This record gives sequence, structure tokens and C-alpha cells, in this order.
Amino acid sequence: MTADRKVRFIELAMKLFAEKGYYSTSIQDIVDAWGISKGAFYHHFSSKEDLMLAIIQHHFEKMMESITAISQNSGSEKERFIQQIAAHFANMHAHKEFLQMMMTEQMPKISTDIHHYLLKQQARIFSWYCERLIEVYGTEVEPYVFDVAAMLSGMIRQYMFHFFWRPSKLHAEELARFLVRRLDAIVASFSHGEAPILNKDMLKPLIEMEEKERRILQEKISDHISQMQKKILSLSLDQKIQHELHAALDTLEAELVNKESAPREYVVQGILLYIESQHIPTLIDDLAALAETVRKYMTTNRWERRKWKK
Repeated sequence: MTADRKVRFIELAMKLFAEKGYYSTSIQDIVDAWGISKGAFYHHFSSKEDLMLAIIQHHFEKMMESITAISQNSGSEKERFIQQIAAHFANMHAHKEFLQMMMTEQMPKISTDIHHYLLKQQARIFSWYCERLIEVYGTEVEPYVFDVAAMLSGMIRQYMFHFFWRPSKLHAEELARFLVRRLDAIVASFSHGEAPILNKDMLKPLIEMEEKERRILQEKISDHISQMQKKILSLSLDQKIQHELHAALDTLEAELVNKESAPREYVVQGILLYIESQHIPTLIDDLAALAETVRKYMTTNRWERRKWKK
């Protein structure tokens, strides 16, 4: 199944779940809408629960990409933050069927995998709020960053509900500017020496959840690279090409697991394109699996820069 076709299938299934409800939608309903057989369905998804997880992953990743895609040339950090919050509201409006499904179904009860995934996304978004708040307000917010992030999360969640039901009455950018003005007042309101309510020890499980996810993806990348390097050495290739491919994978691994700085996307994509350009049939599947894991890691890394955890 091509990536574009899979996205179309996911969107169709999500609309079915939104219209009929998850539990009232059968596999037969889904394959009828897709125009494929049940056998073809099970070739791509192990169950209806697996399909639901794919839908949730697809939409959360699209949301992340829409927010992190806001250019650093958008003006000040505060202006960029406003545009990112506005993009978040606009994204939810553009995918209101998904939001409707999330609001009406008890997602965590569908499967353990979905429950864990949703917890990880909550942790990821919270960490991004903390990071951006420090970048916007500087050191004065650091002692209270967890509290301010919690208040921002609550405001966005509540206004999202109203934005969903009365979109014609609310404008994404106007709402984002309104919320950031409230943040200005909140940050300025803390008394000198006032103790925060939330602290790093209280949020340790959340922080550890993020770190565990990062380590898992890094380990998967290292495993993919190790397997590809072994395969390259076993192939009858020109020694120069063999050496360059091996070195390229070493460079890719070093770039992705660098703890001092975020991976440089142009370097990562350049290495992957170089390997692909060699047109080695036996590496096609391995390279696709590596590229998908790298994509997930890069998406995660755009959100989690971790200054606030230091």
C-alpha cells in the first residue's frame, strides 16, 4: 500500500468512526468503503484496534508538523508562538471529524497501545509548551514553567471545545493572541520568591516517559543501521561504494544520537537520499524501514528540545 493510499484509507475509516461510532463500525463496513477485501485489510492492519491507533498517530503527527513548520523567520519568539497556537486551532478545525471522534469515543479503553500512545502525546505536547514558554518569556518563567504550561494546556483544551462547536464565532489567530495576552499577565503576576505548585519531581513520570520513547527510537535506528551495514558487507559491491555506504550510515547514526544538539534535517535527508540513489534492490525494504523510524524520531525531536529539563 502506497503512503498516499494509506492516508486516504485512514481518512475514510476515521469518517466512518466519527459518523457511526467506533464500536458500531464493523470491519465489513470499512472494507466496503475502501473497496478492498477483508484479506487485504488484514494484510495492512492486524485488527480494528490497530487501524484506530494508525488513525490517531496520523492525525497527531499532522498536528505536530503543522505547528513545528511555522518558520523561525515569523518575527519574535512570541509572535511565532502565537502563530503556532493559531495553527493548532486551525488544524483542529480542518480535521473536525477526528476531533469529534476523539470527543465521543473512550479512546484509552479501546486498547492498551492506544492508551499508552495518548499518554505519550500528552507528555510530548506538555514538554513543548514548557520549551516554548521559556523561549518566549526567558528565565523569569523558568521557576513556574510547569504551572504556566498546565494553565496554557487547560485554556487551549477548553477553547478548543468552543472552537469546535462554534467555529464561525471564533478566529484562530485572534484567539491565539487573546490567550498569549493572558499568559503575559500570568507570568507577570508571580510574586518574588513565590513557590510553584508543580515541580520537576512531581512531573518525573512524564519526563521519564518522553526519555523512554526517545531511547526506544534511537535503539531502533541503531538496529536498522547495524543490519544494513552487515547486509552491505555481504553484498558483491565495488569496495569504494561499500565503504562509502558504511561510512554514510555511521555518520547518520552519529547525527541522530548526538546528545548535545538536535539532528540537522538537511544532513539526515541528504544521507538517506544518497543511499537511495545507489539503487541497490536488496536494501530497498531496509532503507524504507530506517527512513520511517528516522521520520518518527525527527518529528519527536522537533518538539522535545529539553532545555526546561536541565
